Amino acid sequence: MNANGLQSLIFLRSVFLWAAITVLVGCQSSPVYPDKPITTKLTAQAEWPLVQYVQADVEAHPEQTGVLPLADGIDAFIARLALVNAATASIDLQYYIYRGDDTGRLLIWHLIEAADRGVRVRILLDDMAVKDADEALVMLAEHDNIQVRLYNPSFERDFRNIAFVAGFSRLNHRMHNKSLTVDNTISVVGGRNIGNEYFSNDTDVEFGDFDLMAIGGAVDEVSQQFDLYWNAPLTVEINALSSHSVTAEDIADALEAVESEKADYQSNPYIARLLNSQLISQMQNHSLHWFWGPAKLVYDLPDKQNHQSQEDNILSDLGEYLELATDEVLIVSPYFVPTRIGTKSIVESAKSGIDITILTNSLAATDVLAVHAGYRQYRQPLLEAGVKIYEVKANPKQKKNSSWSGSSKSSLHAKTFVTDRLSVFVGSFNFDPRSAWLNTEMGLIIDNQELAAGVVDAIEASLAKNTYRLGIERGEIVWFDDFSQRKVYTEPDAGLWRKFLVDCIALLPIESQL
Repeated sequence: MNANGLQSLIFLRSVFLWAAITVLVGCQSSPVYPDKPITTKLTAQAEWPLVQYVQADVEAHPEQTGVLPLADGIDAFIARLALVNAATASIDLQYYIYRGDDTGRLLIWHLIEAADRGVRVRILLDDMAVKDADEALVMLAEHDNIQVRLYNPSFERDFRNIAFVAGFSRLNHRMHNKSLTVDNTISVVGGRNIGNEYFSNDTDVEFGDFDLMAIGGAVDEVSQQFDLYWNAPLTVEINALSSHSVTAEDIADALEAVESEKADYQSNPYIARLLNSQLISQMQNHSLHWFWGPAKLVYDLPDKQNHQSQEDNILSDLGEYLELATDEVLIVSPYFVPTRIGTKSIVESAKSGIDITILTNSLAATDVLAVHAGYRQYRQPLLEAGVKIYEVKANPKQKKNSSWSGSSKSSLHAKTFVTDRLSVFVGSFNFDPRSAWLNTEMGLIIDNQELAAGVVDAIEASLAKNTYRLGIERGEIVWFDDFSQRKVYTEPDAGLWRKFLVDCIALLPIESQL
């Protein structure tokens, strides 16, 4: 092809792309959300096994919530599988990311088995995380007891990236909430999505994460939150979105493939690690140690973009929560972009005498370079005000045998705040503009001194070997590796290319999107 022909081809492709975007803009600007049946939580019944399992504990702590911390990835996954296996009536699953990897398949198989037993399964996923999964989701929804809905979906299913650009103002708002509730009796909330890296099953990267398994008063609040999203206009059934259709033969073939995969999984080393979890015996022996106290579920409304005042979103609740601190605050956030206003507030609190510690990812450990580009400009003023900052190492010298083992890179993913060693927040909220204004978020605040102090003590005990402590010398930031007794004068463990990319990204005016 000559130069003129090549130019003509490029021109035609550009015209086609522009035409496609123009058409999609029209399609995305004012979507019509189809009607769907309204379904709600089921009232827990005394004869259900899970209700009987927690009955004595719940009755001994009226109007309180009991939580079990899930810091270990293996335990966090076992807890989910055990709850699904024990389900009698209902399972409500709500996640931002659901991967089709080992853990994703294992959980789906257990969900199907529950549905086969007659359990009602409601699966609510954010649409951005299920690209190319329409056919599988349609097949799931063919089950009489499984319903699948997607939050704020693109109605253009084939050209998703173009549709996102065309409908950016709408599609930029995502559901970041994470919850699993079984029989309206036990819930799991926290920072984990569904994927190998969240459950200690990824050899490339492992997220240090944190969940709470809850019983008692807060569970019904989690169910109410789920119903609000499940029935919201922004949430659409998969069959109303996708043109995929499946036949009985397709389903039979898929089930046959599943049985074959299940057989192969018997020799999977991850299965052996799951079976060795001490949580299994603790659950069987009724020896779980629940932390009890008053609790409050905080969450955004499904149409958060239409509620931008300070009073009706999770930011307001968390602001009030943090302002109650009188002595110390621990902020654990993998993506920490406090903004100028937030930095000013933290500095003022530190100068008033509150001991503030921030734990976040180092440049080498983060999985989102743009966030680090937004964060790094705020480190020095925070340090100068006396705020303590620790950054997680990508490759700790000594990894624990539980959460951070077997993977070549570690990355923080937990989102936890602790005030005065008395109260703990665990959820999906990152300390950044995206969590504050763009994505919907949720989390649980519980007052329990033993739990709060335990979280702080556990983190402090691991800081030396797992993090760099930041400080200032001669007006410049220094990274102290207290485990190896050395100082680093530039972003540790990050290559030149990674540093260069962050320098370039930092020039872009994108903080509001981080």
